[in-house]
Amino acid sequence: MAVLAAKPNGHSRKRLNQAAGPKDRGLMPGAADRRRARRQSNSLPGDPRRTTVSRNFSHLVLFPMDSFSAVDFLTDGVMGHASYILLILSSLMRRMFLLRAFFIASSIAGIAYSLYWLGDFVGVFWETLLLLVNVTQLALLASKDARARFTEEEAEFVESWLSGGTPSSRRALLNMGRWETLEAGSELTTRGERPHDLVFLSRGEADVSIAGLALARISEGHFIGEMSLLGDELASADVRLAVSSRVWRINRSRLDEARMRQPDLFGIIELALALSLRAKLIAANDRLVTQATPANPAADGLANLPA
Repeated sequence: MAVLAAKPNGHSRKRLNQAAGPKDRGLMPGAADRRRARRQSNSLPGDPRRTTVSRNFSHLVLFPMDSFSAVDFLTDGVMGHASYILLILSSLMRRMFLLRAFFIASSIAGIAYSLYWLGDFVGVFWETLLLLVNVTQLALLASKDARARFTEEEAEFVESWLSGGTPSSRRALLNMGRWETLEAGSELTTRGERPHDLVFLSRGEADVSIAGLALARISEGHFIGEMSLLGDELASADVRLAVSSRVWRINRSRLDEARMRQPDLFGIIELALALSLRAKLIAANDRLVTQATPANPAADGLANLPA
């Protein structure tokens, strides 16, 4: 049965406002009725899903815990869970490529969940925007890596020591230094002073000495000045080139700046120095073993036999 409501005239509108409470006056016709009905419905007893917290929050509906199901939580929102799990995994990635790849996967799962499960087009819009931003950034990273080029000596240096990072980050690190050909006798470090450069000896040899006493000779394929860089200490010995040599050197101030502002680049050189120190320790141990081993163990054994 349909009931027709007459449009209130000026007199009926005035009576309506007089009958309304002080908070309802000034509302459009029908708004006062809706407001009173809403207050009455909020105060109805017997509805466990509706709780009046206070007058200001009487319209809030608390989550119906009696209908909560752990199975539904795990199964109905599987794409929502997948989206957040992938987002957490992306934050654990140390490489930028993997971080953005996981973030893109998280955005795709979020779009599917917002669109097909929730029907939330606002969520779909923002998830799509995040997806496009990360796809663009990933494309830029891939483009930089594809454009990275190395000369023959740089490629050998990178393959041997600069194993960390991406091709573009290795290219950026090499650009921070310079390749030079130095004459024999060129001084690389001075004992008691802070080295100005970290040097990689690509071709040639260098002598290590203290107060003119020769201690060792450094062959090609090693860093010089790395101990003072890692420990921020002064050079412990004098190092001079024994022959004309080809070196790559990077200023200490550039490395200090990279340590503060570009930790990804500094991490590459830090890993290279750790590998260099490991190689030097292995070589030193081999020399000690060679010096301690008799030239002819069988003859020494026979000589020690009783007569």
